[in-house]
Formats: sequence, C-alpha cells, structure tokens
Amino acid sequence: MLPDRPPILTYTMPLRSRYSETDKMGVVYYSRYLEYFEVIRTEFIRKAGLPYAEMERNGVMLPVAGVDVRYKQPIRYDELMDCRLMIYDEPTVKLVTWYDIRPAGAPRPAVLGRVDLVFVDMATRRPIRVPPSFLKRIHDYAAMA
Repeated sequence: MLPDRPPILTYTMPLRSRYSETDKMGVVYYSRYLEYFEVIRTEFIRKAGLPYAEMERNGVMLPVAGVDVRYKQPIRYDELMDCRLMIYDEPTVKLVTWYDIRPAGAPRPAVLGRVDLVFVDMATRRPIRVPPSFLKRIHDYAAMA
C-alpha cells in the first residue's frame, strides 16, 4: 500500500491503546485508527511548528477528502504502538499523509493507512494552494530529520 520510494519526511511517535478504544474482544475497534491518524498528524504538524489552531486563525482549514485503511493484524488493549506518519510528495492543494501503526518493536505493521486532506479557505470554502508558511515548516522539519 505504501509508495515504493523513500518518503520526503517521517514523523514517529508512541501511542498506547486505551480500554475505551477496544471492542468486547479487547481489540482496538477498526474506526479508532482514523482517530489515531488524526492524533499522529496533529502532533506532527505541532512538532513542525504550525499547529492546526494557528492555521485556522490564518483562515485555512484542512478537511479530509479521502481515506484508505488496511488492517493486517489486531492491536489489543493497553498495547504500546509505534506510529509513523510519512509524506512522500510535497503538498500542493492536497496533503497526502501515510501511516504505519505496529505494536512497539514489531517487524510488520498492524495497520497501514492513507489520508488525503485539502487546504481550504475558511471564508470561501474553496480549495487553495498550500500556504507558504506550511510548506516552509514541512521543509524545515524534513531538513532537521
């Protein structure tokens, strides 16, 4: 599912599954991975120096336009996960983020995902090009890694 080339940037963070996110079998419920993707993406954008709240104050929204999730194996209650966000292409009007979530230290992913987001002007609700400040922060983050 992931592109067959190195990403231009990668962000990694740990996350632990919580009881409220699991089903009766003690397995993380499938829709929770979309929430994990959001947490990872939000933390990455914050770490890169341009939090969502600041983007919104500047009149830019970043709604989801599409999602693809592949479930490979379950994550269970209280399991520590290695979560990785990757960006393979410089954003234009669209920001495409890829995800690899696996049990901590596991050799293979439990879940792979892709989320397509679109930069939108809050006033007009129309797509816009990536704000230069966002692009600069992406470049700065990639250069630091």
